[in-house]
Amino acid sequence: MSKRLRTIGAATALLGGTLLITGCGGAAATQAVTAHGASASDVSASNCSATDFEIKLQAQPDPSQYLLTMTNTSDEACELGGWVNLTPTNMADEPIEEVPSSNVEKPGGPADITLEPGRTAFAGVHADLGDKGDPNTYVTSGFVATPADMSGSVNAPVNGLNNEPVTEIPLKGLQVGTLQPSAQGVLF
Repeated sequence: MSKRLRTIGAATALLGGTLLITGCGGAAATQAVTAHGASASDVSASNCSATDFEIKLQAQPDPSQYLLTMTNTSDEACELGGWVNLTPTNMADEPIEEVPSSNVEKPGGPADITLEPGRTAFAGVHADLGDKGDPNTYVTSGFVATPADMSGSVNAPVNGLNNEPVTEIPLKGLQVGTLQPSAQGVLF
């Protein structure tokens, strides 16, 4: 058995045991997402492409925070890299390359994640908001999402607090956290 498979098996057993200890049983104990700690160089290339996912951003009560969701819409398990790269777009769906964007290790370093069909991975997104009158602020209406270690990209719409589409975000900069198997603790 390869070292990678033993590590994945150990992580799954540990996570499964944690669920059992905390009182989860039955179908809830079945693991749909497997993750283990990895360095950026350990995160492997995916067997899927960006078009195998639905990627969205959900506004949070803090106007600078968004929850990124990446749902596997394919019929096979997909290996995920550490991040989803986001490029803001204007109302004409043209990329706004001038907005500085960076990937940050929040809530921690990248992890290898195997995402089963129908399951979702999460990341926090922090927007450095500006004033529309500031020449260093760019108004975005959405994003193009390019998952790390995958081919292709997809549009990533933004929904407001009431799930209505957001059409204007005045951006000066953007930080995207690492993909995680749970939404807990990803916002920053």
